[in-house]
Amino acid sequence: MRSYWMVGKLLVLAMTLGSAQVYGQQVQRLPLAPRPPRGEPVAPFFEGWYRNTDGTFTLSFGYFNLNMDESLDVPMGPDNFIEPAEFDGMQPTHFPSSPRRDRGVFTVDVPASFSDQEQRVVWTITANDVTYSVPARVGVEAFQLDYGPRAMGSVPPLVRLEGSEAEGQHPTGVMLDDIRSATVGSPMELTVWASEVSVRSEDDIANRDGVALRLLWFKHQGPRGEVNFQDRLMVLEEGEGEAVTTVTFAEPGDYVLRVRVDNWDANDSTGGDQCCWTNGYMRVKVTD
Repeated sequence: MRSYWMVGKLLVLAMTLGSAQVYGQQVQRLPLAPRPPRGEPVAPFFEGWYRNTDGTFTLSFGYFNLNMDESLDVPMGPDNFIEPAEFDGMQPTHFPSSPRRDRGVFTVDVPASFSDQEQRVVWTITANDVTYSVPARVGVEAFQLDYGPRAMGSVPPLVRLEGSEAEGQHPTGVMLDDIRSATVGSPMELTVWASEVSVRSEDDIANRDGVALRLLWFKHQGPRGEVNFQDRLMVLEEGEGEAVTTVTFAEPGDYVLRVRVDNWDANDSTGGDQCCWTNGYMRVKVTD
């Protein structure tokens, strides 16, 4: 297991009897030293917790891929797992280099008994030989999130996926019940309906005419093969409507795709403030 020390190579040229000798030296990375673009780990993040009306709680998770030029695939198992095991399975296995920091990628619902502030849900990732774990628990006020509107009225968009009448909102979003089928190398159409439902404050002059919605597609889970979206980023300028693109898979296997729909053009909606976006998830079985 690699430690947090970086091994560098110090080349020393020793002109002794006409021969050159090379020596290795272990050096510590300085606190402000730039990170290399590849070979770095992925850090799981606990974004915060929501209190639900039925007494249960929802924990929100994200990640930070520390690589600028390297997307990583970390399959579920000993290198990517959640404990207790009953909560394992919804975490991503693909960590792109853009965006490197992604918030509220998935959520975990926990029972009311977690109000004891002792029970924890822990997500662990090992990537490039470095292991990071993040514990999540209920009760710390600084991490409490809420479902209510932001200062100028922003709330997450409503999202519906093709093949379902169910609508989702907030990071928990909506999962398509059916498993879609695709073939390696053949484009599969993806259709999403989204609607901006924020009720804007009368003082929100900047967004009085409405806010556009942005849709960004991700490979959430799946084999290491490439997943290519024809239009990974799409914009609904009117704040509602249908967005259609295609996806092509390079390898067979079981996948989960995720679409993030946000209204971050609003002046009170940003990922850093944990609002306002909705996730949509779709399972796909890809065959040769």
